[in-house]
Amino acid sequence: MTTITKLEQQFKEGKPSGYKVNLADGSWGYLVEKDSDKGLKEGDTVNYSAETPNGKSYKKLTIHKEGGSQSAPPSQSQSGSTINQAKFPLQSFKSVQELKVEASIRALEFTIGAFTSEKIDDKQIADFQKRATIILWNDIDEIFSETNKG
Repeated sequence: MTTITKLEQQFKEGKPSGYKVNLADGSWGYLVEKDSDKGLKEGDTVNYSAETPNGKSYKKLTIHKEGGSQSAPPSQSQSGSTINQAKFPLQSFKSVQELKVEASIRALEFTIGAFTSEKIDDKQIADFQKRATIILWNDIDEIFSETNKG
């Protein structure tokens, strides 16, 4: 048994591509999400198995929280609405605020991409970013209002 000391989302070409995990016992590798518990976070006490792919120097980690192979539901003290796992089983439990922060980051990545590909100029960046963020936030609010209806 060990503890997750760092859980870092990885990106490839601006898109999420998985997680790099550092463990208290000194091990590190890339999370095999489909076989691991959902909702893992830094500080969790976990069991893991590691596999080194042929010809590679990194490890693939399958991680399970201590005491079970499925993650616990979010605590009652967590602020904000959370996604109903029964309706969205592949989603981890995230608050509306967490989703909006992630959406803002994605909107910024999209804006930077539009600028670097010369689809917008430097004078348009702020407005483009603001509009993209508002669109995403409105979509998140709509999803949660539908989810909370039952």
